[in-house]
Amino acid sequence: MRYFRCFLLVALVAIAGKANAQDFTVFGGFHHPGAINLLPSVGGVTGAAGQLLTEPKTFGVFGARLYRSGAPLGLEHTIAFSPNFVESDANALIYNTNLRVELPAPMIRPYVTAGIGLVRAGGNGPGAFGTKFSFNYGGGVKASVFGPAGVRLDVRGYSIRGVGEQTFRVLEASVGIFFSY
Repeated sequence: MRYFRCFLLVALVAIAGKANAQDFTVFGGFHHPGAINLLPSVGGVTGAAGQLLTEPKTFGVFGARLYRSGAPLGLEHTIAFSPNFVESDANALIYNTNLRVELPAPMIRPYVTAGIGLVRAGGNGPGAFGTKFSFNYGGGVKASVFGPAGVRLDVRGYSIRGVGEQTFRVLEASVGIFFSY
């Protein structure tokens, strides 16, 4: 029930901003964490926590993206939730504002994006590092399938600074459904 409420919150925020956006995407995907030592006694994420992330019930990310274009350059805002971020006892709320450059093609539109944001990792485990500033970069492709609707594939890298005096890197891959208007 807790995850449903978080998803509902993400959806409500996304729908509220939808009226001002040119492109609205609902997405789901996964995170692949880089190695980091959260506590001296825990070891790196590639240890026991990394094994937990391979089970479908213990990883994932879902959210919404709003894109306002000044073609081909525009601003994109992302809000996402990861119920098991880094390890099963931590979760994360992710917010980004990005600059996005999109190729203005009729059916398939590749794009690149980069921006800044915040990651708030909460919970009870060693992965609950609080709120940290992040940089992200990546790209993807949008394919129009049914007029103004289509499918979007996206890959992003996150660099989260100040996690245990280290920089934590996370790779995110996602697939979404977008609506343009």
